[in-house]
Amino acid sequence: MSTTHDRRKENETLTETLTRFLRERYRDEVGTLAQRYPNEQRSLVIDYDELFEFDHDIAEDCLNKPGQMREIFEEGLRAFDLPADVDLANAHVRVSNLPSEHTYYPGGFSPTDQASNYRAITGEVSKVTDQYSKIVEAAFECRRCGTFSYIPQTDSGFQEPHECQGCERQGPFDVNFDQSAFVDAQQLRLATPPEIAEGSGTEIDVFVEDDLADVVTAGDRVTVAGTIHLEQKTQGNEKTGKFEPYVDAGALAVDETDHTDVDVTPDEREEIHELVNGAEGDPLDVAASSLAPKIYGNDKIKRVLILAQVGGSKTVYPDGTHDRGEFHVLLLGDPGTAKSKLIDRVEDLGWRTVGVSGKGATVAGVTASAVQDDFGDGGSALEAGAFVKAHKGAVCIDELDDMPAEVRAAMLDPMSKQRISVNKWGINATLRTETAVVAAGNPKYGRFDPYENVQDQFDLESNLLSRFDLVFTLTDQPDPDRDSTITQHILDARDAAKREMAGMDVDEEAADTIATPVDRDLLRKWIALAKQQPEPVFANDDVKEWLDESFTDLRSLNGYDEESPVPVTFRKLEGIVRIAEAAAKFEFSETIEMRHVQFATNVVGESMRDYGTDQEGVYDADVQETGRSMSQKQKIKLLEDTVTELQPATSGGADLEEVVAELEDEGIQSPWDLIEAAKEDGRAYEPGGGGIRWVGDA
Repeated sequence: MSTTHDRRKENETLTETLTRFLRERYRDEVGTLAQRYPNEQRSLVIDYDELFEFDHDIAEDCLNKPGQMREIFEEGLRAFDLPADVDLANAHVRVSNLPSEHTYYPGGFSPTDQASNYRAITGEVSKVTDQYSKIVEAAFECRRCGTFSYIPQTDSGFQEPHECQGCERQGPFDVNFDQSAFVDAQQLRLATPPEIAEGSGTEIDVFVEDDLADVVTAGDRVTVAGTIHLEQKTQGNEKTGKFEPYVDAGALAVDETDHTDVDVTPDEREEIHELVNGAEGDPLDVAASSLAPKIYGNDKIKRVLILAQVGGSKTVYPDGTHDRGEFHVLLLGDPGTAKSKLIDRVEDLGWRTVGVSGKGATVAGVTASAVQDDFGDGGSALEAGAFVKAHKGAVCIDELDDMPAEVRAAMLDPMSKQRISVNKWGINATLRTETAVVAAGNPKYGRFDPYENVQDQFDLESNLLSRFDLVFTLTDQPDPDRDSTITQHILDARDAAKREMAGMDVDEEAADTIATPVDRDLLRKWIALAKQQPEPVFANDDVKEWLDESFTDLRSLNGYDEESPVPVTFRKLEGIVRIAEAAAKFEFSETIEMRHVQFATNVVGESMRDYGTDQEGVYDADVQETGRSMSQKQKIKLLEDTVTELQPATSGGADLEEVVAELEDEGIQSPWDLIEAAKEDGRAYEPGGGGIRWVGDA
């Protein structure tokens, strides 16, 4: 190992050594800084590996004596042979790209051991204050003689001069802000990423200044290299014995990748490629059977949930508009149909997934918000919600039906436009939310009523339902043969798991109920690698022609009569393409093959059969798009015409018996149910004198 003495020339000072380092390794970068300083660039970023290669001891000193080394490094920069008209007096030297052994997640280190050291912290920005001005050198003007004293300021408190440098008296002084020096500053709160935290995670506050301020926003993934300090906490006006760490940032790198970085060993990568190539069978079937083996059946849903974590391709057009690549999945069903467990498995398995419970959810917690609290100096701060935290991942929502209506309404833009705008407390920000939504909900009466339309059994708004690419219904209907199969599967799985825990023998049939062809860690890495794949294109014209013909056939299911409902809108075509893209990426295929579009078309068709038909089984896009089928709308229109014709002109209601008789003559089979539904919706009401009176759309 080389030493500082070995690397220095005879009688060379440390400042001179660092100047020579800059000349040898960073001449071009220093030249660029000189040209762009101070308006376009104010810092020179040094790679730690370069410094370590030049001199091990100097590199280690940067980690252990960061304040002292930063000053010497910046002296070395000012001593660089610069053009005469360039002054880099206030330029910074920032050491970045620290080695992995000195890089931590928040909470992943001992604050006591690392205090005063220069270390890297990587995580997700959960909160950020508005940018503010921080005084770094205060100009004090003596009231007696007018002499200025310039006092550097630190975070330890506002420092005033002991005496005037002119009259040598102890003031009084006024701060002249015009003569003082300020820098931009900001406070961040950095959290352990959700896929690493395995729970609530840990947070640490970071202070950034000058050109590091206003670089990141809530939801960004960053790595901060900086000095770790300890701050004494107070309780009221009393100091306590508790000290908490914070970071004074020296360098800041924003993760610009479109996926979560994943550490895959060569052996794991080879194993994943073998699975992709069909070593254990169809890749998607293998992954789906590994998602939740204890849950019997639901194979199509398991396949879809795997692909939702991968997502399709974000397509950007020349005019700047784009089509989203992520697709959204909704499971609606009876209690006990394992929909919540499937959602939990996605949250546990996926990268950058954030779970949300419908009960107690708030707009701020789900989207993002500007808040005023004790973070920072009690001013405004931008706080990331679930959609922002799950950017490039998935939001997993259970009990969607129990979520407050205003929270569901706030989900519309982040689901379709993939962004959230925050305008409050002086903060104006637009945050990206390129995330898939996987949600589950229950019927409003607890379980499905087989004699009522499916779409009438959920208290979910049609504009929210239309955002979901796939909607599946799960019903719990007694069936002796199927019930026995599920019962045996549950019992075998539970018993096999307990026997494995105890080290006992498990017979092959029972072992199959808990077997995962791909273990959790490898499946997570497979999904992460699939997300990284290039955006696939159609393999050839035959694939596009097949999709064209298939979708055209869907559009013509009900004929082209103006009175017939439209079976499917072009929104579904975009959903088919997104799912096909995800299927291709999961197989590491650069092209969308026929099997991918066929799978996507079939799964969309199954979703339409589950939640895309009217009460007569006719395909009707309005069921999901507007919440009412065309036949329902026609019946409601007929009820409106009948009531308004029979009701008195000024007040009072139409006679119910007359209304029912008219509806039955028009072929309505359940007029009383139609009337009750109109009253529940607020379209009609029963006046004081009885009967029914029409109000209109609620």
